[in-house]
Parts: sequence; structure tokens; C-alpha cells
Amino acid sequence: MTDAPGGRLAGMERELTAPVDLADAEGRLRPEAIGWARHPLHRIALPRGLPRVHAFDYWCVTNREVALTMLVADVGFAGVAMVSLQDLGGGAPVERIYVRPRGLPAPMPPGADGEVAFEVRRLRIEVGPRRLAAQARTLTGRRLDVDLAIEPPAGHETINVVVPWSETRYHVTSKQQALPARGTVRLDGRSYRFGADTDGFACRDFGRGRWPDGIDWRWAFASTRIDGRPVGFNLGAGWTDTTPVTENGLVIDGRVHKLGEAVAIDFDPRAPRRPWRLRTVGTRRVDLTFTPLTLRPVHVPPVFRLRQCMGRYDGTIVDDAGRALRLDGALGLAESVHGRW
Repeated sequence: MTDAPGGRLAGMERELTAPVDLADAEGRLRPEAIGWARHPLHRIALPRGLPRVHAFDYWCVTNREVALTMLVADVGFAGVAMVSLQDLGGGAPVERIYVRPRGLPAPMPPGADGEVAFEVRRLRIEVGPRRLAAQARTLTGRRLDVDLAIEPPAGHETINVVVPWSETRYHVTSKQQALPARGTVRLDGRSYRFGADTDGFACRDFGRGRWPDGIDWRWAFASTRIDGRPVGFNLGAGWTDTTPVTENGLVIDGRVHKLGEAVAIDFDPRAPRRPWRLRTVGTRRVDLTFTPLTLRPVHVPPVFRLRQCMGRYDGTIVDDAGRALRLDGALGLAESVHGRW
């Protein structure tokens, strides 16, 4: 492996089937950890004091009316927690964002099966693989209450990938799509129900690693039902381009159909609410149009820029057997992120 910026690591994308240590005692990436798996298999035990360690757990839970976002993240110099509810009909999200210098007040668990919970002024939050809960008050006095169960069927597969930029810069992620969600989110006096009858689905993005000093990615996902079967996808561009892996895959009826090819995610940066196009490069496995319903822009010059949209996907995806599935208004997210620090 090489530490040269942009250097491509030798090797082919391979499927891992047994647990493996992510890093050695000095925090260097173990070559045998590189690859992807259908379930979280990486043992994550990074030594204390390593620079540029990032840990986060991001959730997006949707029904036909709203999208709930929950985030806990610790990037060393700062910790961030967020609970946000976005009406898919438009308007600004209702949210509570908490930022703490030098990390969160509770440790982040090392693996995707762990939980994190803490309480600070105007926010109590619990994030785990099977339950999301929060009580939050916004700066304007609005109240958000979250009580959701995440209920994937036994054996439900996920997309778990190590992104190996170098021996000392790497990231392990678990992208979990088409997760059935059940429960209630309350905003002031109004309740929003999540369940099979309201198309309640969750997406999870769990990550741990040692990041480079610059990040650029485009990320897209959605979940829906086709002929009664849960169907989802996870697609990315930019983040893995200089490595032998991708984060791309379909999740159809609980089984991952991995995409090894790159995906082009194209949009107009000056007008991100115009339709986006998503296509696999060199194949026809993915051919989608994304139509935004909402836009969350965040710009902190010169270090960070986010354009994040909730919207609907139309088009086709093709499974491992060559069968095309038609998406008709599948609800999901598309975003573009640029950061330097």
C-alpha cells in the first residue's frame, strides 16, 4: 500500500466471509481487511490518540409524509448530534443540532452492533441498531419526540466496505438500506406513524476510520416496495474512486446484489433542485433520474459545502440475474459533499 495522495491500491474487490481485524496495534490498515461483506464483519479497535479518527452513525427514516434524520458523530476536535424532521411537502426542517468541542459527552461504540446515548440541555438521544429515540426542543421552542424500532428480517444483508486510501487513511462503513421501521415521531401536538402501511423505511450509514484531509463524495439511496418486496439501493461517487472497492449495491428482498462498477452521479451544482442523473459506468445496471422535493444547503467557506436533497427516483435497476426492476417514485436522498480541514 502507498500513502501517496490519490494512489490506487493494488488488488480486486473481494467478498469477505469471516470476521477480520480492521487495523494493527499501531492503527495501520490490515491488507486482509480490504473488501466488502454482506454483514458487519470488521473488528474495529483503533489505538487511542490516533490522528484524524472519525466515527459517526447516521440514520434517515422516511414515510410518505416526512423524513427523520438522526446523527451522532465524533471527529476528535468536535462532536455533533442532530435530530431533524423534514416535511416532504417543503419548508425548513425542524431540528435540534448540538455541537461540543473535542468530542461527544459519551463514547462512540466501536462496532455497528453498539449503542450511544446521552442527555444534554434540550436534547436526549439514543441511537442503536434496533432503536432510535430522542426528546428534543428547538431554539424556537418546538418539541420533537422520537420512538422508532428498526425491524429487519432475520438474515437481512447490508453493504459493508473498507475504503483503503492508504495504510494510515481508511474508512469502514456499513450502508444499510430497506430496513423496515415502525413507531412514532411527534412534532408538538402532531404524530407521524411509521410502519408497513405508511412505507416506513430506514437507511443507516455507520462509519469508523482515519480520514484524509479532504473529502468529496456524492451519495444516493432509496427504499421502496416492488410487487410487495422491499427494494433499496446505495450508490456513491468520488469517495472510493482511487481505491479497488465501491459502496454500490442493490438490496432486493433482503439480499445484496453488489455492484463493482463505478456510478456517475450528475447534477447542476448551481441548481441542485433540478433533476439528477445516476448511471453505472460501462453497464446498464443502474439508470435513474432523481427529482428533488427538498434542499438542505450548508456552506461554511472554505472548509465545507453540502447540498442534500430528499426526493423521488424513477428508472431501472438490474439484479444479479439480469432482471430489470422498475422504480416509480421511490423515496430517497441524494447529496454532494466537499470538505477540507
